[in-house]
Amino acid sequence: MQRSQFLRVLLAGAVATQIPWWMACSSGKNQTADYSLNEEQQSILVLVQNFLFPADGNGPGAVDFKAEKYMQWVLSDENMDPIEKKYFINGLAWVEETAQEEKGLSFLELSEMEREEILELISKEVWGESWYSMNLNFIFEALLSDPIYGANMDKQSWNWLEHNPGHPRPIEEMKYGNFLNYVNQENKS
Repeated sequence: MQRSQFLRVLLAGAVATQIPWWMACSSGKNQTADYSLNEEQQSILVLVQNFLFPADGNGPGAVDFKAEKYMQWVLSDENMDPIEKKYFINGLAWVEETAQEEKGLSFLELSEMEREEILELISKEVWGESWYSMNLNFIFEALLSDPIYGANMDKQSWNWLEHNPGHPRPIEEMKYGNFLNYVNQENKS
């Protein structure tokens, strides 16, 4: 093989290894998919979040700082991986399905003790452990997030943590999703 042929093959191989990266960075996001939660899903989410991060008298629980509103904001983020969004939403369906299989009732119709039994059962499943971990990550993000992202509206969790957010805080035009759209538009010009 001649040196020039070797370099062409090497270059082609290098380019081929970058194709997955280029595809992942492309703007071909699935913008037609709707990842909004319906009323039943929202209710299940609130109960699960309350189970994972309850108010214990020492500080606010997920319900208190509106972690479910933050989750709605996350699901509306067009930059979040659609596979992760689908997995999160599927987890809500799996909670309902587990309740139906184990108790013969909707998760929302169960007593608090029965819901806890179902949620304990789910924690022993591989998918459940992974899904709970994902939930907890988003709960902690909501706990620490700026109110502009939908949770922590009265800064209750910041006050509990004695957190000083610093300045400047985000404004609507410069919050995460809006800033990325602004940068993308500037790059197109």
